[in-house]
Amino acid sequence: MVSTSSVIVADKRAPGMLGRRAQQIVQQPLDGPEVRSALEALASCYNAPSDSTGVDPDLNGLARHRDVRGDMQARGSQMDAEFVQALGAVEAAFAGLERSVDELDGQCSALRTQVNAALRTTAAAAEQAGALADERRELSTRLSLASDFLSRFSLADADSERLSGSVVDSAYFAALDRVAVTRAECQKLLGVGSQTAAHELMRELSAQEDAAYAALLRWVMAKARDLASDSAPVEPQLRHALRRLHAHPALLDAAAAEIARARREAVGRSFVAALVRGGVGGTPRPIDAHAGDAPRYVGDMLAWAHQACAEEGELLDALQGPPVQGQADRGLLAVALEAVARPLELRVAQAVAETRAPAVLFRIDSLLSFYATLFAAVRLPADSAFMATVHGLCSSAHARLLSALDALLLDAIAAAFDRVPPTLDAPPPLAALLAVVDDILRLHEDSIDQLSEPQHTVGGAPVADHIARMLDRLRTEAHAAAADDTALRAYECTIFELNVLAPLLDHAVPFASLACWHSAQEASHTHLADTLCRQLVQLVKEKSHLPFEDAEIQADDLPDCLARFNHCLKSASDLDVARLVARLADHGLARSIAHRVTQMFVEEYAQLYARINFLGESLPPAVTALLLAPETVATLL
Repeated sequence: MVSTSSVIVADKRAPGMLGRRAQQIVQQPLDGPEVRSALEALASCYNAPSDSTGVDPDLNGLARHRDVRGDMQARGSQMDAEFVQALGAVEAAFAGLERSVDELDGQCSALRTQVNAALRTTAAAAEQAGALADERRELSTRLSLASDFLSRFSLADADSERLSGSVVDSAYFAALDRVAVTRAECQKLLGVGSQTAAHELMRELSAQEDAAYAALLRWVMAKARDLASDSAPVEPQLRHALRRLHAHPALLDAAAAEIARARREAVGRSFVAALVRGGVGGTPRPIDAHAGDAPRYVGDMLAWAHQACAEEGELLDALQGPPVQGQADRGLLAVALEAVARPLELRVAQAVAETRAPAVLFRIDSLLSFYATLFAAVRLPADSAFMATVHGLCSSAHARLLSALDALLLDAIAAAFDRVPPTLDAPPPLAALLAVVDDILRLHEDSIDQLSEPQHTVGGAPVADHIARMLDRLRTEAHAAAADDTALRAYECTIFELNVLAPLLDHAVPFASLACWHSAQEASHTHLADTLCRQLVQLVKEKSHLPFEDAEIQADDLPDCLARFNHCLKSASDLDVARLVARLADHGLARSIAHRVTQMFVEEYAQLYARINFLGESLPPAVTALLLAPETVATLL
């Protein structure tokens, strides 16, 4: 039998697979179910029938069981011995193994000691290596970010080369666009904390952009000098460049000044050529060839200037596209036309100064006013040299026209109203003045300026207003001349004024611009006619020798008064009203006034007749015979 202590020792010394197997074998119980079933199986082998000896089979079976048990115990003892012997070998193997394990344990302890020493030695290096690895990863990440940053927030070398070159094309403008986009991105980046790199990139991009726009300005100014020729084409790249310069007002102003200077030279040369040489091959003829015809001369120059203004406006629109800064465009147009101002002023002023006829002066004044309105329609600045020249010419021509009209008026007054003619007719010089006024008013009514702006003239007040004042002056002078002539009676002065006013009204009727004046003078004419009626009635009453004004009628004097009155009626002398108004130029008015005077006198006579009849029986028979009825007096008058 193997002792329990030996098994325990073997168990302790055989910790591996072999030890576990041996432990299972040793601890297997002999009276377990499996062993018992095996024994029962063996027992069944010995249950044979009784033999011929007649021995009880149960006894034989019991004997056999004892034999089997004995055999089994012997076999078990043998197996135990063999097992113990095998365990001894195992114990020896375990002892050797334990020694080997002890040796390995010692070696492992030594190695552990060495490893710990090595770990302590390499800990710093490992830590440094880890830090370096982290730093390398961080640097790699930063390099990637820096590459992305530079690609997004800096200009490519190809774009830098394009911007530093002298060729301006679509690639140049594309590079400018990328500079602008990159600057915008940097501007966004500057809003996030303190960004030193962004500031540096922004300074670099700003410097590159400023240099690029400076180069673009030099290119534009070089191309602008080509515009000094008359038939200079407008390059699309130049138009594109000018649009880009709108973002930089200072650069745009410099480019615009150069373009305006070039166009001013070109327009000035073209105007002088049109004046002295005319068109190609002499067609059209030089404008100076028509200097003898002042209205045509002035009109041709103004028409050329208007055409040049339209062409320059189209050129500027072609250069800059749809006006972004309309006032600046109009300023460029004004500068381009500056070269026309001085030659135009000299020639128009000379033409105006040499013209004496008021009608011709009016045509020139109308032309200047009309074209001044056209030039203002294109919104040329009023303070530009060209517009100042045009307005100055309008004012001088208008003043010259009014001066000529005033001189003509003074000459007519001096000749017409020196004395009143015995016929009381309107003086002949008045007709000559009115003929000139008719010509001017007819031109005024038909002029384009009058149709477009009937109440306004660029050069000054409308000429119709001045003519209305001239007509008023004629009326005033006629009244003064009649009043100064002591040989005239009151009604003759009135007739002379009516004869002077009548042609004035007749000449004013066809013209709408004198409608207000005509209406006012119609009232004056009516007033004069009423005055003449009252004057003639008073005159007829005086010549009748009747006691119209006496408060009391003297019966003694009445026969003599009636006799003289009847004699005057029958002789048709001083009481002939038609003869009194015969010197009126308007015969219709004369008949109307004569009829009114007769009626008014008859009404006065009827009142006197009633007063005389009121005396009744106290009247002598001679008075009754001489007293005519009002109806008879009306018939005789």
